[in-house]
Amino acid sequence: MTDPAQPLGAQPKQEAPVARQSVSESVADHIRQLVFTGELVDGARVPQREIAQALGVSSVPVREALAALQSEGVVTIEPNRGAFVNGLDADVIVEQFYIFGRIYGRAARITADRGDDEVVASLADLARRIESESDVDTLLGLSIQFQMIIVDCGGSKRLRAIFTPLSRIVPGNFYVTIPSSVGASRRGVPRIAAAIEARDGEAAERACWELIDEIGELVAERFRTSS
Repeated sequence: MTDPAQPLGAQPKQEAPVARQSVSESVADHIRQLVFTGELVDGARVPQREIAQALGVSSVPVREALAALQSEGVVTIEPNRGAFVNGLDADVIVEQFYIFGRIYGRAARITADRGDDEVVASLADLARRIESESDVDTLLGLSIQFQMIIVDCGGSKRLRAIFTPLSRIVPGNFYVTIPSSVGASRRGVPRIAAAIEARDGEAAERACWELIDEIGELVAERFRTSS
């Protein structure tokens, strides 16, 4: 999983355009990447000074990033000792995607039951575009829009607060990191949109479960074959 040619703390290539981030958010993304690729393994102490130097930042945004990552479960901060990695393996991946899918499904059910016609039409349009889009950067943006419309419409503030960290399991452009997920999304997203358009909350929820569980298995397989 680790690329020996790339030094720990080297800034990974951005695979997709992202919204403007604070410095601490950028540092957090970088640390997520190191954990996902296995450059920082389970139980490893996060080398805060090395990361700060590699990214050209002070220690403050690194500490802020670690505080945010602790709330996501990526690291555990031990007083007077530092931050230690909670590593990823296939079982952890499946577990996290299972939870992600159930939250997403709950929001889709509520959207199907309560979403106004404008929301439903937006989701149907995005689903058509996702089904045919070939550019992975554009595809990522469309997929994020689709998810967030559902979560904004069908989720409480507390649900959204849980959903956001879980959506960061795979750093960078998901479709570049897990290419087989492109086909899964092109099949699954139209099913979700169609169920919402039919006002069938149960079917929309189930379609979310099936899509996210499938994608979770694809990500988990990456870890199984790389271990």
